[in-house]
Amino acid sequence: MKKSRIQTWLSGLMLLTLVFLTACGQSAGQNQSGQQSSTPSSQEAASAGDNKQVETRVYKHAKGESVIPVKPQRVVALQYLSHMLALGVKPIGALKGHMEGEDMAPLIDGIEVVGDYDAFNLEKILELQPDLILIDTEAEEQVYENLTKIAPVVPIDFNEYDVFGHVKKVAEVLGREKEGEEWLAKHNAKVEEARKLVQAKIGTDATVAALNIRAKTTKFYGARNMGHVLFNSLQLKPPALIKAEIEKDPLFWSKDVSMELLPEYAADHIFLMLHPGDDAVKYLKEIEESSLWKNLPAVKNNHVYVVDLERWLGYDPILIEAQLDEAVKYLTGEKAPTKL
Repeated sequence: MKKSRIQTWLSGLMLLTLVFLTACGQSAGQNQSGQQSSTPSSQEAASAGDNKQVETRVYKHAKGESVIPVKPQRVVALQYLSHMLALGVKPIGALKGHMEGEDMAPLIDGIEVVGDYDAFNLEKILELQPDLILIDTEAEEQVYENLTKIAPVVPIDFNEYDVFGHVKKVAEVLGREKEGEEWLAKHNAKVEEARKLVQAKIGTDATVAALNIRAKTTKFYGARNMGHVLFNSLQLKPPALIKAEIEKDPLFWSKDVSMELLPEYAADHIFLMLHPGDDAVKYLKEIEESSLWKNLPAVKNNHVYVVDLERWLGYDPILIEAQLDEAVKYLTGEKAPTKL
């Protein structure tokens, strides 16, 4: 899931500790030639008497390059937790927000919390002795620099790729390209079957809208996040104005629409999630009481499906499969619409 810009702080003592770690442990692994070399991983360094060596390689990324293990074993995922799990790799640490929700609960046993979206716990990350840290490219430069004093860091641009591009890049970094291809093949097979079921039930001409009610605005989604499964996987038709945005930008995210313009985004089916907060609840009630809302085709035909925000705002391998399952149930009538 795309998150806000990351801010953090570091005490003077922590900085000294990190600098010491850099001087004593990290520099030995640098290989400026780009060839594979051997250097102890953090996991092996923690095991007394273990003299095994780990192959490394130079990996180029948006912020430069990092010397990383060919097969990282102790990864802290400050982004891309779900992608790692889809590849069959469990990180040693991740952010609290990425582990929340019923879809993630069965998968996170043993993963340590190392902070949250706006505050990384650098002391905890250091304590875990990772051999690799994954982040988004939006991490502030000082944050990135502090993390590099703990372990090699690879940033992957969230905005540049779709969810499949994210999986491919994470698989590449982890040396798990085969697992990435296997996950994609299984996912595509599941999507194809789901598409057949839905289109057999509602046809190919029905329109679908994906929207998020917030305080004083309604956000309509395009090809990412909430709209991915509906418009990319199931290949359903978005409202004409959203379709035009997707045609201009295949990675089009979302658009804020005022209540007065709702009829211009009318659809036969609506997937709706409610943003947290009293202001959003009040605005939803205001919308429900309006004739503009009551006259929408989806509303008149009881085709409004209220979905969970934690599941449907997510844009990662695990959550898009959960979204797919739920979308099929709603659109084929196996699951009754939830009342607003």
